[in-house]
Amino acid sequence: MRRLHIVGCPRSGTTLLYQMTSSCFVNDGFSRHETSIFREPESPGALYISKQPNDIRQLRHIFGRDPTLFIIYLERDPRDVITSLHKAHPGRYFCNYRIWRACHTAALRYHGHPRFLALRYENLVSEPDRVQAAIGTRFDFLQSRQRFSEHHLHIHPAWAAQCDTAQQVRAVSTSSLGKWRQHLPRVAHQYQKYPSMAAQLIRLGYEPDKQWLELLEDVPGISFACRYPEQRQPFKEWEKNIRVYLKSRRYLQRRRRAARSKSADPRPL
Repeated sequence: MRRLHIVGCPRSGTTLLYQMTSSCFVNDGFSRHETSIFREPESPGALYISKQPNDIRQLRHIFGRDPTLFIIYLERDPRDVITSLHKAHPGRYFCNYRIWRACHTAALRYHGHPRFLALRYENLVSEPDRVQAAIGTRFDFLQSRQRFSEHHLHIHPAWAAQCDTAQQVRAVSTSSLGKWRQHLPRVAHQYQKYPSMAAQLIRLGYEPDKQWLELLEDVPGISFACRYPEQRQPFKEWEKNIRVYLKSRRYLQRRRRAARSKSADPRPL
């Protein structure tokens, strides 16, 4: 079984991409909620699609050793990421630049790998069918059955049945781009804390220069509540790395058993 797993920094648009891929590409099953890469597929078949944004930081032990694993990483302007709100966490922002940078850095090690594809949210919402074609070109085992631009007309019943995602089932729109301009005190605070953000935006092509910083002049940076802490927690990170390593070993053991079982299949070709 091939597995197509969607990752990216939280609030980068991975839910939209997940809805599109599961509804518009032929597949044998997909997880109804975010699912860790270490969790076995819920249904058998040739292709299973899953999503867990933060898994971009959990792949290092398994990706290069599992030829059945295919990854799509979705990137987004960090200013829109750090100012995105989530209704499950009212009254606070969901993500910060520290997390965005960690996900971006983790993704860089896989760029150029034939089973890894990096996309941009901005392109997904402005040229959805072109992005769909790019996915199909990179992963030629995928078969389109609907167009990304019309995914809302053919949404899978499993998505429509979920209240939290049903509200997101609408025609693709670029209205979400650049909303960070409505949250300048938040952006100002994050820039003051992470001044390298300005150079990173230029490096990635989100800005041609630093002229956008003029918007922050005379804007006080305000430290708002956030789902993710601003400071690293080394002990927790160390503990998590150990858990990821152990999960990775179990994952690879399952893959090896599956490969041996397939090679020992006595059925004629």
